Amino acid sequence: MKETSLLEQLQIETFYCTQQAFQSTMKLSSFHAQPFGFVNGGVYLAYGEVLAGMASNAILAQESTSSHKSVDLDSAERKVAVGQSITANHVKPKRCEGYVVARGQLLHKGGRNHVWMINIFDETDRLLSHMTVTNSIIKV
Repeated sequence: MKETSLLEQLQIETFYCTQQAFQSTMKLSSFHAQPFGFVNGGVYLAYGEVLAGMASNAILAQESTSSHKSVDLDSAERKVAVGQSITANHVKPKRCEGYVVARGQLLHKGGRNHVWMINIFDETDRLLSHMTVTNSIIKV
């Protein structure tokens, strides 16, 4: 059996990110379903945490390249974002078909953490899940 990452299994199709917000789409398949044919709530949690991490790391990468123009990048400490906390409310069920859209807004950008508000919608823009993801900013 071929090993795949969670990112590949989630089937994220698009990801657009700015310094303050992002939008993404995820195609649904049987991988995302719970036994009754609805999207498993854990899928929304994984999707939200992955997206918040990607967005925070995009911000950090841009800051790193813009602030290290005259510094040796090999010797500079690199910062990355890792998941620290997530809270969510799933407000409507969705059959496991079609796709979902996530929209995230950066609520706080500090030196030690980023806080994202993420809403996940169905194809008709009906709210399915609302969450807050906090990423810890660490040096690697």
